[in-house]
Amino acid sequence: MCKITFHLEQKSTMKTQNLLVLLFLALVGLTSLTPTSAFVPAPTPFRVLSSVISPTTTSLPASRVNAKKEKRQRNKDNMRKFQRKRGSSRRRLMKKVASNAQRQGEMEFVAKLFQHVEGPAEPEIR
Repeated sequence: MCKITFHLEQKSTMKTQNLLVLLFLALVGLTSLTPTSAFVPAPTPFRVLSSVISPTTTSLPASRVNAKKEKRQRNKDNMRKFQRKRGSSRRRLMKKVASNAQRQGEMEFVAKLFQHVEGPAEPEIR
């Protein structure tokens, strides 16, 4: 019984020692880093930074210009749908012909109203 107890105590002390060593290594690793460097991205050289930024600044205005051109084209196509037809339609031509015929008929009627027609000849009285 004594051997079993001693063996269990030896295992628990080894576990504790392993845990302490691991904790110590973790502490050393954390202290080697400065507190601010853990939360700040690594600095980049100016040349690398400028090469990364340059393409995005030129592509954004180019895409805006393309978007504006596409919008103008869509607006132009949409305006065509609502544009007034330039040619005369058959219906409009027929209405003009009918109105001209009606106008001519009214002018003939008015002309007949104001015609001076001599009445029947009156017999001469002697």
